[in-house]
Amino acid sequence: MTVTVSLSLELAAFVEKKVESGEFASPGEVLAAALKLLEERDRLSPLSTDALKLAWTEGLASGDFRPLDLAALKAEARRQHQSKS
Repeated sequence: MTVTVSLSLELAAFVEKKVESGEFASPGEVLAAALKLLEERDRLSPLSTDALKLAWTEGLASGDFRPLDLAALKAEARRQHQSKS
């Protein structure tokens, strides 16, 4: 299948640079790689959103929470370390 596309000057220069670098053999290969990444992003995006929503719901359901007191956490770790020595 042949598709003709129009690119901005910036994108055309980017495609040309990729081909000239030897990373891709043709402009078509550059565009195919770009479309594959877009397809992957579209496929993963809903999964990521769903996973984040699930984690949020599980976190809320896990019970009460309180802010993390790093100073107290460090002090407790030091006390436990000292008692083992």
